Amino acid sequence: MASITCPACSADLPDSASTCPKCGKTLQIRDSGKAAPISHLGGKLQVIGTVILAGGIISTVTGGWWGPALLFPGLVLFILGRFW
Repeated sequence: MASITCPACSADLPDSASTCPKCGKTLQIRDSGKAAPISHLGGKLQVIGTVILAGGIISTVTGGWWGPALLFPGLVLFILGRFW
């Protein structure tokens, strides 16, 4: 098991510790290597595609003339975001 050092009191702690039992300092959560999907380009494209698709569907249902024109680009961006 790996150990880390408390930045406040220099005590040796297990790698899974979230607080130091000696001084009570809260330790920073380390990056597990998985970032939130929105932080990557694919996640951003997926969100933009979803918003454009929703706008296209809503405007098509309500009778907007530009609604159908948004459906294809929204779908393309959504799919690109899924596989990027």
